Amino acid sequence: MTEKTIFISANNGGLEIYKGAGNLIAGNIKTAKGFKYVMDTHNIDPDYATMYYTSSMDFADEEGFANCDDAKILAEEGFALMQMTTRPDDIVKMKGQI
Repeated sequence: MTEKTIFISANNGGLEIYKGAGNLIAGNIKTAKGFKYVMDTHNIDPDYATMYYTSSMDFADEEGFANCDDAKILAEEGFALMQMTTRPDDIVKMKGQI
């Protein structure tokens, strides 16, 4: 689990994810599956990480998306995909709670 603040921004029709200010960990994310992969690979749990959208997410149509809400929709689809899947370490945690 990450302790740094996570920033999600829109750029050139895709999403960028930063771990801390200015520390780009992934860019050009164009699918919910790609978003989930990056979040999982970098051990970012949205339930515990402090996360912010940058202002570019509010103006995604100026950043290569068709509509101003499309970047947020893509990120939300990625978060939804993360919620639909369970990682093996989460199963171990749940067993201890049952």
